[in-house]
Amino acid sequence: MTTGSSACRLSVFLSRRSAVGVILRRGPSRWVQMVHWDRRSDRFTPGQWFHGRVYERRCDLSPDGRYFLYFAAKHGRTGRRGDDIGDAWTAVSRPPYFTALGLWPNVGSWYGGGVFKADRRVLLDATCTLEPHRKFKVKHLKVEPMAAKTSPWEQRLLRDGWRLVERGFDPRSFARVGEREVWEKRHPDDAVTLCRQLDDVDFRRFGGPYCEAVWLETGGDLIPIDGATWADCDTWERLVFVRGGRLFAATLTAAGLRARELYDFNPLQPRQLPPPRWAQRW
Repeated sequence: MTTGSSACRLSVFLSRRSAVGVILRRGPSRWVQMVHWDRRSDRFTPGQWFHGRVYERRCDLSPDGRYFLYFAAKHGRTGRRGDDIGDAWTAVSRPPYFTALGLWPNVGSWYGGGVFKADRRVLLDATCTLEPHRKFKVKHLKVEPMAAKTSPWEQRLLRDGWRLVERGFDPRSFARVGEREVWEKRHPDDAVTLCRQLDDVDFRRFGGPYCEAVWLETGGDLIPIDGATWADCDTWERLVFVRGGRLFAATLTAAGLRARELYDFNPLQPRQLPPPRWAQRW
C-alpha cells in the first residue's frame, strides 16, 4: 500500500454545470499531470504532463468543463527559448492538456492564476497586466481583474457553495490571523454538513504547504474522513474524497461512510503526450 509520504498528490476540480472533473496529479515533485474525469461513468483519461510547478490553489475549471485555467512556473526558464514569456504565467487550456490557448505572463510566482465566474467570464489575479502575451489571442473569454484582497482559491470555494466559518489565514499572504480556518458546505435541507479545516501552512512540508482535515456533521454526530486531504460533494448523494493518491466515492449510511475506490493515480509515470488538434484550438 502506498504510504502518505510516497503517494502522489492530487488536486480535484469539479465543474458545476456538467459531469466533468479535472485532477492534477503531482509527483515526482517537478512533474504534474492533468487527468480528465467523466463523472457519469467514472472513466478517467490520463492526459498531458508538465515539467515544472502548477500552483493548484490558483487553478480552476470552467462551469461547463470545457476550459481549464492554471498558473504555472518553470523557475530559471527565462531566455532559454528566446521568448519573453518568463518564468511564470497564467494560461487557459482544453483538459486534459496543458497546451496554452491563451496566456498571460506573470511577474514572479507569488500571485497569479484566476477563477471562472461563468463559463466565459474569468477573474485574473494579475500582478502586472490583463493583456495576453502577443503570441496568444484570447477568444470567447471576458477577462476582468480580481479584487485585491481575495484569491482564486477563496473565490472558487465561495462560488461552489462553501461558507467561511472561521478565518485562520490571510487569503493572499497566508499570514496567520486566527487559530484555525474552517469552511463548511451544508446540504440544502441541513441534514448533512461537509467541513474542511486548514490547521497550518508550512512551505517546508512534503507534498505541499497546506495541512487540512475533512469531516461530516449529521445531527449530533461528527464523522471524520480519516487520512483525506480533500473532499467535496459530487452530488449530495455522493461524496468524493482523496486519500493516499487515490480517489474515492462514498455514501452515508446508518453504519457510517461506505466508500469505494474510483482510481489509483500512483502508478502513473511521466511520458510525452502530444496534444491533438482539438486541444490546440478554442
